[in-house]
Parts: sequence; C-alpha cells; structure tokens
Amino acid sequence: MLKALIRSQVTTSLVFPRSADQSRTSILPTSQSDPYEPSVYVVLLNWNGWQDTLECVRSLRRGQYRNWHAVIVDNGSNDDSVERLKQACPEVSILETHKNLGFAAGNNVGILFALKNRADYVFVLNNDTRVLPDAISNFIEFAERYPEAALMGPRIERRNPQREWPIRRKLDLLTVLCTFTALRRVIARIPGVRGIFYCLRTQPAVAQFLPGSALFFRAEVFEKVGLFDEGTFLDYEELIMAEKVRRVGLSAYFVPTATIWHRGSASASKLRAKRYIENAKSEEYFFSNYVRLSWFGRAIIKLVRFLTYGARALLYRNYREHFGEFMRALLWGQSIKGS
Repeated sequence: MLKALIRSQVTTSLVFPRSADQSRTSILPTSQSDPYEPSVYVVLLNWNGWQDTLECVRSLRRGQYRNWHAVIVDNGSNDDSVERLKQACPEVSILETHKNLGFAAGNNVGILFALKNRADYVFVLNNDTRVLPDAISNFIEFAERYPEAALMGPRIERRNPQREWPIRRKLDLLTVLCTFTALRRVIARIPGVRGIFYCLRTQPAVAQFLPGSALFFRAEVFEKVGLFDEGTFLDYEELIMAEKVRRVGLSAYFVPTATIWHRGSASASKLRAKRYIENAKSEEYFFSNYVRLSWFGRAIIKLVRFLTYGARALLYRNYREHFGEFMRALLWGQSIKGS
C-alpha cells in the first residue's frame, strides 16, 4: 500500500512543483557518496526559516558520513525562503507544498521523496538544528549492529537541555505530569528523580519516546507502520510514531554517541497562542487513538493545560484573543488545520 502511495504522490510534478533547472539536479547527492555505504536522506521542513535551514545544511556538509542527501520541504513559506535556498544550495532537492501542511504532512512529503529514491535511512530533522560531524556515522554504526532498532534519536544539546531528553517510562498520568507540563522543570533539577523518567546514561538504551527534533528511521519501517499520522498539525507526532513502531514489535532507541545541537522551537515559537491550541488538539488526538488514560487522568491533564494557558492569557493579549479557540480545542479537540 505504501509503495502505491509513493508512486502516486511522488512521480508527478503536480505534487512537487519545481523549475526546469531544479528538476535536472533534484536527486543529486549533497556530497561525494560511497556506493557501499547505506543511503541516508535528511528531511528538513522549512517554514519562513531559510537562515536556520541553510546553517543546518552547512553542518551536514561538515559531517564524516558521505552518502547522505538533503531534501528540503518548504511548507508554504511566505518569505523568500525558496529562492534563498535554491541560490545557496543548488544541489539540494527543494519540494514546495505551497501551503502550511503542518509537521506530519509536511515531513511526509520529504519521506515519500526519500523512499522513492531508495533511501536506506531517513533522518527527519528540525531545520534549527546543527548536526555534529560524527552523528550520522554513529547512527549508521548502531543501526547496522542492531536491526531491531527501527527508530533512533540522538543526544540533543541546547541551552535548556532538560527539555529534550528521551522518555524511558511508559506514559501514565504521573509520567505525563512530570515530563509534559511545567512540573518537568522541577523534575529536571533533581538527579535521583530525573533518571526515573528520562534516558540519561552514556550508553544506548531503549526509549519509550524520543524528541521530535531529530528522528532517525530505518527506511523499511515505513512499509510496516506507515508515515506520520496526519491527524495532528503540530506536536505529538514523535509519540505517535514511537507507539506505531512498538505495535509491530520493533523498538525506539536513544543513541547518545550521535549528537546534535538544537536552538529550539524556531518556527513554532512564532505561533504563540496557536501553538498551545494545536498542542491541546494533538494531545487529545494522541490520547484518544494511541495511549488511553482514565477519565480522571484526562481531567487532571486538561485542568493543568487550562491553568497554564490561563496564566499566559493574563499576561499576553494574543492568548486572550484566542481563549475561546483554545477552550474548544481543549474540550473537543476541534481541528483548525490549514489555518
């Protein structure tokens, strides 16, 4: 089924409009590749952030691994991102969606392109990241040794690193409260407690959930689990993929020898109140379709979300203006996709 989807969605220029010059160079590798190395396609989703995307591509160019190919999906930017990136990265594939499809659907465009071009691995990477030189090499080394590893995540360095540790504990009410609410700031400062919820060691470990800013997939896993679930517009995509991987008997792994640096929420931060609204809808979708909590647990989480948004609404006009929209999303998970 996925193979048919690849043929139907990637072989036509109506899906990925591009210039004649681009079509001649769109599948060229971004570096001198070694045919004996597995092929890695790096999918970068760009939305009005060409500067970050360009810096990410430059970090990839400095890497040790040679057989990698970048594909940039421009997710409906309304600035000059496409022209800027075409000029700076003429060898990189640039696919245009012409509207903001959200995280899941936008990245699916790039994943389908990678699968059509027979990628062995697909690295879905936030555009505001920087990849350390040995990151992809270490991912490949680990993946080739452990075939049960379908989804892998790196060590993520940032100014506030406790926000992007892989979660090692199965989701229940306690885990959600300690890792997905403001309480995580307290948990992160208590070493003995922090290790209960997060993968912190220097050795690879099975993880329940990996941060969505850097997800390294074995390409064949998409045939088994499908692409990103497009039921969400923003947030919870990585949690859904980890659940889908586990359902087919495979595993998600934290690979700390692979390291990236993440600036953090460069695109999502522009959304302000909309980010909280989309998060509430995605959370409702996730708990309705993938991980079930008791009615009491869901009520507690909704109360925490209400208090968090309400505190911001007291301080910021943008949050007050969208309060009704937030309440609809919180209570019923109503979608505003494409807005």
